[in-house]
Amino acid sequence: MEPRLPQPRMREEFRRELRARLLAEANATLPRAGRGTAWTFLRPAFAVALGAIVLVAGAGAASAGSLPGDPAFGLKKTIEDVQVALTLDDVQRVRLLADISDRRLAELQQVADRSDRAPTASEEYAQAAARFRAAVDAIQQSAPQQKADAAQQVADTARDKHQSIIDALEQKVPEQAKPALQRARDDEQRAAGGNNKDDRGRGRGEGTPEPTRSPEPTRTPRASTSPRESAPPDRTATPRPTLPRSTASPDTTDDHD
Repeated sequence: MEPRLPQPRMREEFRRELRARLLAEANATLPRAGRGTAWTFLRPAFAVALGAIVLVAGAGAASAGSLPGDPAFGLKKTIEDVQVALTLDDVQRVRLLADISDRRLAELQQVADRSDRAPTASEEYAQAAARFRAAVDAIQQSAPQQKADAAQQVADTARDKHQSIIDALEQKVPEQAKPALQRARDDEQRAAGGNNKDDRGRGRGEGTPEPTRSPEPTRTPRASTSPRESAPPDRTATPRPTLPRSTASPDTTDDHD
């Protein structure tokens, strides 16, 4: 049996020297806690956000082809809501909502002849059209005139593009889907026609003022009746002529005594 070699041991002096070198390298390489930059603190958050974007993008690609009634359709709408919330410009948000409305109408076309899917798809399209109309109305009421004109143009384009498609779908979808389809048509017509140039800016001091009521014609005073003819004064009785009393002639004395 071969003799065992003694187990190597690190000299204490070498241990202290190695520890000092490692600490020096760490101080030179790693930033100190008190001197951390903004990137040092934002790096973990950025990594999480990047991972979320990748996850959402993958989920969006997977649910892009889903239709109303599919399990993945809810995820598809959630991704759309996130996109709308992250769109800060008013006109761009209206354009995005118009694209979503186009998408809902295209989905309804795919399931129009299915009685189990068409009512759900028609309701989803009606909700998208109502949301689009609300965004257009909000811009018309409060945004500058330039943005209001741009939103109006988007609304006009959406109405013209969807009109013929809705007409064809009304002949194809089941009865249960027609009320929602009619609501969507009304909302798009109001968004386009209800906010015409004459009505823009109403509520902001712009646009045509409401016509004022014409003053009511003053009534012609009734012709005053001619004053009653004054009654002729009572005829005073003509005084009767007073006859002078006859004075008695003095007694005539006889001239003849």
